[in-house]
Amino acid sequence: MRMKNIMLILFALLVAAGGGIGYTYQAERTPEYALEQLADGVKSRDYDKVKKYADVDHLITTTYDESTAVLADNIQALHETYPQDWFFRHDTAFMKEYIAGRRSDDIVFIQRSLEFYMDPKLMPISRSDGQAKWVSDEMAKFEDSYSAELKTVQKKGKTAIAVFEITGSEDAYGKLVPHLTIEAELEQQADGHWQVVHLANIEDAFYPVVKGIEDYWTMQGWQ
Repeated sequence: MRMKNIMLILFALLVAAGGGIGYTYQAERTPEYALEQLADGVKSRDYDKVKKYADVDHLITTTYDESTAVLADNIQALHETYPQDWFFRHDTAFMKEYIAGRRSDDIVFIQRSLEFYMDPKLMPISRSDGQAKWVSDEMAKFEDSYSAELKTVQKKGKTAIAVFEITGSEDAYGKLVPHLTIEAELEQQADGHWQVVHLANIEDAFYPVVKGIEDYWTMQGWQ
């Protein structure tokens, strides 16, 4: 059931980055410009550009660690909300040990899923690759079903917080998470360009995305 954590991360990263941000022209060394370039990089599958405007490895690890911490700390409430899901039928101590035991493999898997997403011509060469390819294909469907509007950017020195409103379309995928707010933290780099380094509201985003994933399982006929 690692797909729960993996899809949470990929949903947040890819939808927030690739949702079609509208903006007026900005100078190159601004957070707004960096966000637009990041969105363009995702849409054009230009992984070098994505990595320039987002610290991908750091985003993966911090989002994984923070979201799994929320999961472990709130496992009882999740079980009460989704009693049909065996993944939530554990206690916090078990979940923390379980997550720690698979963290490295999960992070590698997420990185591999992003590689497949960024290069649709890449061919799987193992069972794990096949699973990663499936995740990347599903994430493309999610991206097509969501749009993002950049609401505000609050800049303070060399850091900034960008707030996005994510809206789902009326198709089956879009209805899974009709509305979601994502707060992205950016930092200005040594050469002056800005880079997304952290998702600042993981706990707030966690619950609507988990509901969407639960509904996704049902939509696929897996529950």
